Amino acid sequence: MFKRLILVLLLLPAFIFAQSSGKIAGVVTDKSTGEPLPGVNVILEGTTMGASTDIDGYYVILNVPVGVYNIRANYIGYKDVVMQGVRVSASITTEINFSLEPTTLELEEAVVVTAQRPLVEKNVTSSVSLVTNKEIESVPIRGLQNLIALQTSVVVQDNQVHIRGSRADEVGYYLDGASINNVRTNTQSIHVIQEAIEEFSVYAGGYTAEFGGANGGIIRSELKSGGSNIHLSADYQTDKFAKQGDKFLGTYSYRYQNAVGTISGPLLSNKIRYFIAGENTVYGDQQVRFSDGYVFKDLIDYGDITGNQDTATVYYPDGFTPQNKRNRSAINGTLLFDFKNMKLRFGGAYTHDNSQLSPVPMLNILNSRDFNDVQNTILLTGRFTHVLSPKTYYELSASFYNDKLENQDEYFGNDWRKWWDSTANAALGYQYASRWSPQNPHLFNGFAFPVDGSPAVAGFNTPFYLLYRYRLDKQTYYGGGLDFVSQIGRHHEVKAGINARYYTARRFQINGRGALRQAENYGGEAAMSATDSLQAVWARAGNVNNYGYDYFGNVYDGGGLAAPKHPLYGALYVQDKIEFNDLIVNAGLRLDYFNTDDKELKNPEDPGYNVNTSVLEASAFKDKKPFVQLSPRLGFSFPVTERTVFYLQYGKFIQMPQLADMYFGPQNLSTNIQGGNFFLNPVGFGLDPIRTTSYEIGFRQQLSSVAAFEMNGFYKNVKGLVQVTKQFVLPTAFVSSYEKFTNQDFATTKGLEFRMTLRRTNRVQAQVNYTLTNAEGTGSTSTSYHGAVYNGDVTPTVLQPLDYSQTHTGSVMLDYRFGKNDGGPILERLGANMIFTFSSGHPYTQVTYNLGQVSAYDAGVNYMLDSRSRFATEPLGNSSTPWNFNVDLRIDKTLTLAKVDFTVYAMIQNLFNTKNVLNVYQASGSAEEDAFLNVPAKSEAFASSAGHSTPEGIQTFRDMYTAINLVNGQSYWDALGLQLYGHPRQIWFGVKFAY
Repeated sequence: MFKRLILVLLLLPAFIFAQSSGKIAGVVTDKSTGEPLPGVNVILEGTTMGASTDIDGYYVILNVPVGVYNIRANYIGYKDVVMQGVRVSASITTEINFSLEPTTLELEEAVVVTAQRPLVEKNVTSSVSLVTNKEIESVPIRGLQNLIALQTSVVVQDNQVHIRGSRADEVGYYLDGASINNVRTNTQSIHVIQEAIEEFSVYAGGYTAEFGGANGGIIRSELKSGGSNIHLSADYQTDKFAKQGDKFLGTYSYRYQNAVGTISGPLLSNKIRYFIAGENTVYGDQQVRFSDGYVFKDLIDYGDITGNQDTATVYYPDGFTPQNKRNRSAINGTLLFDFKNMKLRFGGAYTHDNSQLSPVPMLNILNSRDFNDVQNTILLTGRFTHVLSPKTYYELSASFYNDKLENQDEYFGNDWRKWWDSTANAALGYQYASRWSPQNPHLFNGFAFPVDGSPAVAGFNTPFYLLYRYRLDKQTYYGGGLDFVSQIGRHHEVKAGINARYYTARRFQINGRGALRQAENYGGEAAMSATDSLQAVWARAGNVNNYGYDYFGNVYDGGGLAAPKHPLYGALYVQDKIEFNDLIVNAGLRLDYFNTDDKELKNPEDPGYNVNTSVLEASAFKDKKPFVQLSPRLGFSFPVTERTVFYLQYGKFIQMPQLADMYFGPQNLSTNIQGGNFFLNPVGFGLDPIRTTSYEIGFRQQLSSVAAFEMNGFYKNVKGLVQVTKQFVLPTAFVSSYEKFTNQDFATTKGLEFRMTLRRTNRVQAQVNYTLTNAEGTGSTSTSYHGAVYNGDVTPTVLQPLDYSQTHTGSVMLDYRFGKNDGGPILERLGANMIFTFSSGHPYTQVTYNLGQVSAYDAGVNYMLDSRSRFATEPLGNSSTPWNFNVDLRIDKTLTLAKVDFTVYAMIQNLFNTKNVLNVYQASGSAEEDAFLNVPAKSEAFASSAGHSTPEGIQTFRDMYTAINLVNGQSYWDALGLQLYGHPRQIWFGVKFAY
């Protein structure tokens, strides 16, 4: 019944995560007497928004879109006062007080005052990192994730964002109030253009009842709106200052270029305003790795099945990673209709991303065939605001989100049936070894190098090749909600709302070669759909994972395990913001509703495996019941003085795990659940939400008119994190014991944060951020102990350091800038911005290992992927990787010609070319040595098996292994998807104009 009620509400044109607006309030007094002035008009210039003061001189303007405004106070018999440059931020009360003085002249000019953003926010009851567009403009980095990484509480490790010890899937991303998370992985899926951001906030210390669905933290970005004047800008930057492979200024060109353009202003009248930003980014090498080139001449091909043992030469370039190109285009924009009592705002974001990501370019160097991930994502939002009275309004909003990710071949696009078809490939000049099999890869010293035109790439633990699988992921959501806001008296701002998101998720993944080869034995693909048993044969051969599609990739909207997934998330909330001069209280309740459209087994000990169709019977499952929880949120702020504020925050938070841990197609689920002697992926069904309790206490102190600092302490307790466990079965079951996901992990995080801000003075502006964190838990990921569970070993039940816990993280940001008419013609408007970041290493466990089923290529890393073959030699998480230090720099100079600002600049990332160690080999504790090659008993045996038993042959093997795996870390990147080192120095030159 509740689900039907939510679906009815979705028909309303509405959804809102939390208001993308703030509030302006204050008091107007007579400057000479200090008495309050009633009836004063306070208006936001260039808008239809304003208010009049009451008998106590108090005024409030609700629902002010984020941005910068000029605010005018007008009263008969007094001089107008204009407060310029007032910044309004989302969900924050901006206090602006006016003191008016009498006038004797009718047309006396207004008194103009330049506003400054408060160094101490007294109305905020938790720690929030707020970054405005002005602060973004001159930084030497690009990308929202890189900007987020500079904030307190945030750790970005291996391209994943962790907030206060959270897992990466516990972070929520919102754009203009709408979710931009991929529901399968709980990660950001839409690119936000840096120049389109009005401001972004990182909520780490708890949040009010408006917010939900993310336990670790929330990253909330607001797009710009158009102003009353037309503004244009264009920016182009590139590193193509040298040819590919040529060294210049101690670094290389990674064939990068980025072009951004914006336009904004009124449309027909000031009541209709727009903002549009477009961006195109081209990466010739999106990895940007420390790498050294090499040449191996006259290598003997031991993989040639003709027995000719031909020779070949392998060349790899210096400082550039081939087969890792990327081309991304994005559009962000808003359209605002601003009428007196009504507003209608539309927003949109579109991203097209074509990314070639070969995890083994050093082995695929002889193969020119490309495979790309092509992703198209769109978000559309609409929000209607109706002001019922100066202190009351309601808001209806709507959002639509669509995301499609597909693998495509350079030659045949998404026609995966042709990828492995010898006839289709022959037309392009590539001769296959058999109907569905390309030529065997070259085998040099035990390393497999696919031949040119092969739809395969050498990979970990595969002596010949890793097959490319076709994948198609689609998901959409429709969102809706209704919010009501009222200022009751001077002290209470009451909010209440209802919202929901209804998803449709589909996935199709197949190993086309395996399926098509098997179909040939049964009369072709068409014959395979004749019966359920033949379809099962096809699905098993192709290792098909499907829901929302059938086994052959056709859209399927029927029932059963292959039905599309329709998760539904909804919430109700009520909140009261109580504001006194010496006390601010945020008190609220949130009711969350989660329906994952998941199923759970009626009897996990006998999962109902059908030996005839090789799938689990649909009758063995039952629907997972929706989950409902009421969560209290409470925050206090105590402004002791105008310069000193103490605050407290407490809250209960809840979210669902990533749905990738519980969504499986019928054949994929059945294969994994068979267990037995195969090391298969765990299955998941019937998972419950993750629950977090968060506490925070802190204070803000203004030290002077230009400096302030903030310090806080926090503690979080997390229950119900997902981890692998063993499910034992009955003797009568047709499957063996299997691994499954369950809500059994827990974690605690505690720490201290420090932030110091220096407002620009004597040309210098600065900010220092530092976080001390202790993040512990029983597991860092949902598969931390998969190997131990498979082997029947005991898994940890006590707290230990989490893999992504960094005890010390921090950043120092300095900006030195000459203003207009400052420093003479050379130095005028010349500026430099430097960011220094530092972090202690993250925990890891030193181990010893057995080689197991490995090849000469991956012998030094496979144990880190397959935990069955490694054995800890110390307590878990006892060791730590080295500290990281990095400096980024930007230098720019601006000139004005004919009212157009021209800026030329240079950006240098990793200024000192520091080779920071990100990860290490667990067996050696080093990023340079993997504890394989320096153990002759291991390495010489592999050299012999690769056809090199002589001293010269062994040395040849060692040379190739050193160049590929030790100097360049290829097998580590391939097996773990991680890098051993951070980025080398990058130098970009750019030019920008703004009107």
